[in-house]
Amino acid sequence: MKRGTLIALLTAIMIMACSVFSFADGGLELVSSYPEDGQTKTSMENLGVKLTFSKPINSEEAKKIDESKFKIVDEDGEQVPIKVLFSDKNDGLVLVVAYDDNGFIAKNNEEYKLTIAADLVDNDGNVLGQEKTITFRTYNQRINNMVNMGMMFVMFGGIMILSIRQNNNKKEEEQEKNEPKEAFNPYKEAKRTGKSVEEVMAEQAKKEEKLAKKRARKNKNKDAEVLQEKKIENCAELLNNVYHVHAPAPTNKADRSIDALRSARKAEARAAKAAKAEQAKSKKK
Repeated sequence: MKRGTLIALLTAIMIMACSVFSFADGGLELVSSYPEDGQTKTSMENLGVKLTFSKPINSEEAKKIDESKFKIVDEDGEQVPIKVLFSDKNDGLVLVVAYDDNGFIAKNNEEYKLTIAADLVDNDGNVLGQEKTITFRTYNQRINNMVNMGMMFVMFGGIMILSIRQNNNKKEEEQEKNEPKEAFNPYKEAKRTGKSVEEVMAEQAKKEEKLAKKRARKNKNKDAEVLQEKKIENCAELLNNVYHVHAPAPTNKADRSIDALRSARKAEARAAKAAKAEQAKSKKK
């Protein structure tokens, strides 16, 4: 092969490679979408798709051409009325939203498909080159409503059970207070039931043990409630910058000064000390 022919061949290969790279660099591509293709549980309100392209699509000429390059259809193939919005700030951003003057309502648990035409162009005239489709499904609102209703029933049922249990506990306490307490006679109970004295005494011991555990649980709950109330009352001792209010604030602004409040506190302390001393004297007498 001659030297001139080899040089011409290499030059042709370099030109072809450069043209391929320049075409790849200048091509228009769909970078991302929201919702993504195949996404489920999308919102029924403001139905639409947010698209991001690799090149700017916001010139007046490109807007006029591309406005008709988008289409959304439902499962039955019926076309959804849409509006295409091109962003002036974000060059590659396009919003395709369902829009109707009479108000468009998306269907529950419905599959929608957005189609982008292959001849979509950017500001420089580059075309997308291949048709793109994005399929998404709306949220199943019926299941969501059923779950919410079930949670409401469970909540109200729990409240009813708690209220019934509290009422039963109150009735039991009142019955225990009002019922006359008789001494247990094992011989009399054995005669009444036809059991042996040992069996009757064993059953009575179990009943008393069960009652003692029940009363212990009640007392424990009451002690916990009292302790909680004491904690709330003594929160000023446990938390910084929290103070008890000993008395209402005076209506006169002059009496609400720091010096006036300090003197009032000292007077209260002296009065309390005098009252304690008086009680101690009365006890000694």
